[in-house]
Amino acid sequence: METVPCPISNSTEFTPWLQVPDRFDSFGKKRWQLVQSCASGLIMLNPRPDSSEIAVHYRNGQYDPYLHKNSSSSLGEKAYLAARSLLLRYRASLILNGALKPLHKLSILEIGCSTGELLNFFHRIKAMPLDHLAGVEPDAESAAYAREVFGLRVSPVLQQNGYSSGFDRIVLWHTLEHIHTLRETLNCLASLLEPDGVLVIALPNPASSGAKFYRENWIAWDAPRHLFHFMPGTLEALLEQHKLRVFKHQPYLPDALYNTFYSEQLRCKSQDGRFHLLQRGIAFGRAMVSLGFEALWQKQASSFIYFARKT
Repeated sequence: METVPCPISNSTEFTPWLQVPDRFDSFGKKRWQLVQSCASGLIMLNPRPDSSEIAVHYRNGQYDPYLHKNSSSSLGEKAYLAARSLLLRYRASLILNGALKPLHKLSILEIGCSTGELLNFFHRIKAMPLDHLAGVEPDAESAAYAREVFGLRVSPVLQQNGYSSGFDRIVLWHTLEHIHTLRETLNCLASLLEPDGVLVIALPNPASSGAKFYRENWIAWDAPRHLFHFMPGTLEALLEQHKLRVFKHQPYLPDALYNTFYSEQLRCKSQDGRFHLLQRGIAFGRAMVSLGFEALWQKQASSFIYFARKT
């Protein structure tokens, strides 16, 4: 375990924010401490597992990137995987929006590419050459799947000198909050981004209505895998230190469904452990209400997508 300073302010002054469970803890007894930096407002897991300890917390068949390998996934989990696949086209359109080059000349790097479905979509559907696509994925099995099934170039770690040229798009889709070495990673990504390239970052919103309603049972706290939670303005402050500027952000509404449904499940588990058909129906209904609410009041959205360029 390690205790670290705020990566924005380098301050070690924090106030307690919330104690949250690990959603995969079958006993539900372990609590992780979230704190808020007094200087920057960033919410962090502190203390946290260090980089050598964190891997064990990902090795769960129910964790999203591993569902494809779990033949006994529940009907709900299989439905989630199907929905995620259907949303690839929408995600790809957001990432490619505003591209100045023809698609066959664009280059894309995805950090935390998992099994490579998004990069494969760019190749298979958008006809982008494989040698213009690259991924970083620390999980050996997921990376092997991406390489062997899709023929993708996937590395276990980000290497500044590991690529022959820069990238037009660098994607961190619900990845930045997992990274132990934020400063080093962002320095590297800024150097790899083409002068007119775009950094695309999807993040949970800890100021959302869902986070306030579900409190410790909000699924997107996801301790101890999520190390950072970016309150409004904190991502911009961090990126500015690396000569990157957010020029646009927008809600990602599909996450309202996921976050509400699974927050309901976690809430039920914390109360009496049951999540039967009636509770599932209530959770689905609340998820649909959350989707409508966030569409109208977008500042309360569960997740945001940020688009940044070099300054």
